[in-house]
Amino acid sequence: MKLRIAQDGRLRRITLASPETRNYLDESLCADLLDELRSAAADAATGAVLIDAEGPVFCSGVDEIAGEDLFGIGRRISKPIVAAVKGVAIAGGVVLVANAHVVIAAQGTSFGLTEIREGKWSEPIFRAVAQAIGERRALELCLTGRIFTTPDALAWGLVHMVAPAFELEDRATDVATALANANPEAVRAALRCP
Repeated sequence: MKLRIAQDGRLRRITLASPETRNYLDESLCADLLDELRSAAADAATGAVLIDAEGPVFCSGVDEIAGEDLFGIGRRISKPIVAAVKGVAIAGGVVLVANAHVVIAAQGTSFGLTEIREGKWSEPIFRAVAQAIGERRALELCLTGRIFTTPDALAWGLVHMVAPAFELEDRATDVATALANANPEAVRAALRCP
């Protein structure tokens, strides 16, 4: 199984559990992740979702065609998504981060939109990231394919909080649990605003 699901009270944790593929979002993993997010959104007993990953790479990429429905999920889901990111987030990993409503990253995490290095351009990935950090910055990152750091991601609003790696899980769980237990109507109203 490429996903591990755990329900703790009103918090649903979805863990990318395919470290052998560096948590690459292939067709089956995209479908499973989308199904789990939709299930969480439809479940009255779930108040928030926490996405994290096993291994040193949060996510190394995405099958673009299979992942298109994921690229805007943050704007279409009625429950807050919290992402706990550590290691490396490339392409599809950055898209997952961009779609999360709250992102906590471990110190030393690296990010990149590197498709152009392989001669590829992905407008859906660009649009998803631009929604989070602005078109001009997203275009520069897509054109250069450069790797950027956690302080950069924090300064641009892609990441909201930074924690030492050993504190990441606890910090993300605390934030996600607080959101999960917040007033559902108020949270839904907030998520409709952007």
